[in-house]
Amino acid sequence: MAATTERKTRVGAGLFVAFLFLTVFVMAGWTQTLDDAWRDLMVTNEIPWLVSAAEVFHHLGAFPIALATTVLVAVALVAMRMWWAVAAWVAMVAGAQVFSTITKLLVDRPRPIDALVFESSAAYPSGHAMVSGAAIGIGFAVIAGIIWPRRHRLFLGLGVAYAVVMAWSRTYLRAHWVTDVVGGLLFGTAVVFIVAAVVIQRRGSAGVGVRDDG
Repeated sequence: MAATTERKTRVGAGLFVAFLFLTVFVMAGWTQTLDDAWRDLMVTNEIPWLVSAAEVFHHLGAFPIALATTVLVAVALVAMRMWWAVAAWVAMVAGAQVFSTITKLLVDRPRPIDALVFESSAAYPSGHAMVSGAAIGIGFAVIAGIIWPRRHRLFLGLGVAYAVVMAWSRTYLRAHWVTDVVGGLLFGTAVVFIVAAVVIQRRGSAGVGVRDDG
């Protein structure tokens, strides 16, 4: 229990430190060459059916569907009487949303001017990558892995795959620079692991095992 908590805390802290360094580099303009090169690569390899696929993820990560997903998962966890999981789930998603909004306001980075979809908020970090990809995708995988530990690698693999495709879709639609989505994944996943560590520690202090069969 203690080793699991410590490991998740270390991972979360490491991801957050990486996010801070990336944020400094973005604000200083040191990543723009990389961002431009990745954008040009996306433009050069633009294919209609891939644009359509990316648009599907654009809608999946939009606020209405993300909110509906969050509520449905919370209701399912309540029905299973897994109160710790409800608290963790809400903290992960709400925390990612709040931190994403605050960071966007502080950095105030312009988006690429030729985006294929309309977005009105600032670019950094990507809310789709941070909230939908990391908090919802990886967050759900981490919680499911705690509930069903024998399948934790499968859940985590699926969650990471979803987050990566969500991040790719934002750059393919030119709604974000590549460092926007990297920053979103770093910060969002940091929130997930730190919340998971706190939850595991509190459950251990209460004498509850990592697995909860409801």
